[in-house]
Amino acid sequence: MEYAELPFFMALPFAAPPDIPAERAKALQSAFMAMCRDKAFVDEAEKLGIDMSPIDGATILTLLARTAATPKDVIARYNAIGGERK
Repeated sequence: MEYAELPFFMALPFAAPPDIPAERAKALQSAFMAMCRDKAFVDEAEKLGIDMSPIDGATILTLLARTAATPKDVIARYNAIGGERK
């Protein structure tokens, strides 16, 4: 179940190029989370019917690592019961 639910936890992640300087990545991550806590931004998202449930970059990396560590037999079983889309 955990493997099947992972896409819902990281539905719309933002990414930067792999060679971005660490301090720049940290600044972008901090700015993103600050934006998601901004009252005016949250109010506007609510008016538009946008569900705001941001997660930070460290959490996304953890979820990606868990996805990569999923045993192949679990992925095969998931795909066999309808998880694979063509």
